[in-house]
Amino acid sequence: MNTLKDWQDRLGDQFVVFEESQDGIVLIKIDHPLATATISLQGGQILQWQPKSQVEPVLWSAAPMHWKKGRAIRAGIPVCWPWFGAHPVDSSAPAHGYARICPWEITSISTSHSGPVEICMAMSVATPSTVTQTLEATLASRISIGETLSISLTTSNPGPQPLVITEALHAYFKVSDIRNVETLGLSGSEYIDLIDQNTKKIQNGNIHFTNETGRVFINTISECLIKDSGYDRIIRIEKTGSQSTVVWNPWQDTASKMNDLGADQWQQMVCIETANALDNALTIESGAQHSMSVNYSIGL
Repeated sequence: MNTLKDWQDRLGDQFVVFEESQDGIVLIKIDHPLATATISLQGGQILQWQPKSQVEPVLWSAAPMHWKKGRAIRAGIPVCWPWFGAHPVDSSAPAHGYARICPWEITSISTSHSGPVEICMAMSVATPSTVTQTLEATLASRISIGETLSISLTTSNPGPQPLVITEALHAYFKVSDIRNVETLGLSGSEYIDLIDQNTKKIQNGNIHFTNETGRVFINTISECLIKDSGYDRIIRIEKTGSQSTVVWNPWQDTASKMNDLGADQWQQMVCIETANALDNALTIESGAQHSMSVNYSIGL
């Protein structure tokens, strides 16, 4: 088993330092001329990203006291895989899959003074025995950290049979106040309303947040913008290999029932997720692979 010293000696440098959370989760801490970031090896998950040009972090995070070993971390960009939402047949299986609670291994780290930090990882364990469907798939990610943030998620199917999965990069964005925010880019798109018995509807205009929102937009490759008048910034989300976009804010009643959100924190976050979910489930043929990628950038 690798120790922090092993990780640091092998992969650390002046920009990359390995630390451990109070609950024993190994963290990669990045402080580069272009940006700061934190990545958890549990879940292969970026927890924090802030370009040096930004006064406020771009990603939202629950307090570190809620980061627990073996439990999903509500922060940054969790990896939902190989299913989105509840498992279709096994109610005991973890919500949003097991990738976000499993350990990951680093395959490479590259840094330079002028370019982004690039970290490649792969999920390091087999399918948990609690999951009824045996999967032979492998999952790898590439994260590029700089003035922009890019993530790619690649599923490979080495098995003899086609593989069906759903997936999401469940991004939590920090906003000044959810009531100051609108999301652009999805007008005219069909969505499944998770708050209204999964009814299919059409989005009319930009999304403004006035109550609990949970929408899975299907059959869309559009880029999205988060316009935040309080922070006077726009977060641009450009994606490839994704047919779904999920928009979520729990609002006060639902958030107050979540011990890592509580009665107030929902006001400073919004989730815009790059996904292949529900009607956009993927079938990956034997010997094939699929990549989903997203690029986040900041404008005014």
